[in-house]
Amino acid sequence: MSLLLGLAGAVAGYRLGLPAGVLTGALAGMGLGKVAMGLPPVPAPPEANAVLQVMVGIMVGLRMSRGAIRSGVRSLAPAVLVSAAMIAVGVAAALVAARLTSLDPVTALFAAAPGGLTEIVVVSAAFGADGAAVAAVHLARLLTAIAGINLLLAYLNRKESGTRRSAPPLWSESRGDWRRLGLATAAGAAGGTAGLLISIPAGGVIGALAGSAAFRLLTENPVPVRQYGLGVQLLGGMVIGLGLSAEFFAELVSLAGAGAILISAQMLLWISMSLLLARLFGQDNLTAAFAAAPGGMGEVIATASSAGANTVVVAFIHLVRLSTIIVVVPALISLFPN
Repeated sequence: MSLLLGLAGAVAGYRLGLPAGVLTGALAGMGLGKVAMGLPPVPAPPEANAVLQVMVGIMVGLRMSRGAIRSGVRSLAPAVLVSAAMIAVGVAAALVAARLTSLDPVTALFAAAPGGLTEIVVVSAAFGADGAAVAAVHLARLLTAIAGINLLLAYLNRKESGTRRSAPPLWSESRGDWRRLGLATAAGAAGGTAGLLISIPAGGVIGALAGSAAFRLLTENPVPVRQYGLGVQLLGGMVIGLGLSAEFFAELVSLAGAGAILISAQMLLWISMSLLLARLFGQDNLTAAFAAAPGGMGEVIATASSAGANTVVVAFIHLVRLSTIIVVVPALISLFPN
């Protein structure tokens, strides 16, 4: 039933031409439908997260070119800056939240770390944090970020045309396009599988990106990617929607004070870093906004692709952010006295 609700919402969001319509529709259909019917939260199966990682990597890899690689390399400095700022602001916000609310410092630090939801929750359990609280704040962060992205896209759509954007034709590619897409998918899936087996942060994304990018660079032929973006939006919306339930909102209410401090700090940093990336590093406003978004990586990259942002730069900065936070935050917490 939950999957049907998510699929129906995705179709409605796409047909209405909403910003990130497939993701938003799937999330709203599944999440709100579950709450209305009183269905319990269902954890996303690990396979779904693995597939999402691989699909994100393939989608970015298919956009690779020699020029895109050069732009990605030039993004190292802004990527390091974004990662360092997110860690510093996260630590400061966590200490404030722990001081002003009942949240313990370890839980607050993990809840404030804008890394991958699954990775952060799993690592936090090993440090004795309140896993339910960490998951609730991170899911609320993702929902807030998605809402912010939708508002941005809606504003840009109105500014550009003043009319509602209609859904473009979904299947317009030739047989040769689909053949190349199938081969690129196979190359990306092989690389993604290898990355997942290595068990490094975002290994599925990195491996799939390498595999599909290698195919793209060797063949030097364009490959259709729009359907991949819609597929990632659909899966991302459903994965997030599975975690929504009446119990989730009850947990969030109990964490209202701490959650407000942590998420507000991240949203303010998002705005600041977007402006900094645009003015200091010359990124266009749309790419800067997506690159500085505080997660989640799969959903942000999929939406950035459909919005016309520089997906390679966005993906590069998010990969550096995710990898850095997964390594640095647990190391910092391990220094705290028990």
